[in-house]
Amino acid sequence: MAKQLGIVPLIGTLDGINFYMRKGKMVARKAGGGFNGTAIKKNASMARVRENNTEFGHCSRVKKVFKDSLFPFLGKKRNEELQGRLMQLFIKIKNADFVSERGKRQIGIGLEHAEGKALLDGFCFTSFCLPTEEGIYDVATTSYYLGGFVPMNLKFMDSATHFELQFGVVVLDLDSLEAALFRSEVVRVGKNDGIQDLVFPVSVGDEVRGIRIGLLYYRFSQEVNGGFYGLQEQNGFGLKVVGVS
Repeated sequence: MAKQLGIVPLIGTLDGINFYMRKGKMVARKAGGGFNGTAIKKNASMARVRENNTEFGHCSRVKKVFKDSLFPFLGKKRNEELQGRLMQLFIKIKNADFVSERGKRQIGIGLEHAEGKALLDGFCFTSFCLPTEEGIYDVATTSYYLGGFVPMNLKFMDSATHFELQFGVVVLDLDSLEAALFRSEVVRVGKNDGIQDLVFPVSVGDEVRGIRIGLLYYRFSQEVNGGFYGLQEQNGFGLKVVGVS
């Protein structure tokens, strides 16, 4: 790979040479190199590339379905950093499939192993990651118990008067590639409240099939004239996986 030294930078292809920007510098390299669609599909030397592409596509589709189901918690704001973290997460879970041959590894099989489940359990979607060591996810009743919660231990935002928590269960069906979110009622505690034992029941029918992923959503809120308004600043809310069936 060569660097461009001319006064006027070039971008594009000229006389079989690709000119482009890489890491803030203008570089040039010979066009082609054998990585075209036909070569990737047919050449034996490209077998590993085909395997990687197949597994990457699987992870990308699962990631999209899962994230889309979290719209009530995360909203529609695009977050490239979170997209990348989720993609890395599902690739690692797929790699925990120690049964399937390369190119056919699956996230569902990865989650059947302790290594894969541990990667998802405890995953924080946001920079605000609430301690949940005392929390218990009951898969049988699809409920969550958070014992000994002390609101005064939180570093409340200046304008916040309350802290809100809501439990959700995403049922991820990897056969049909569908996901549905079921939510509890919101539990709201005051800034100066004492120790609380919080219970979040969620109703999920037995007919709903798939992996049941428990999540805890939380945010600071402000009471104004009897109404409560959530604070959606970066450190004002959070979402965390608290259990995987």
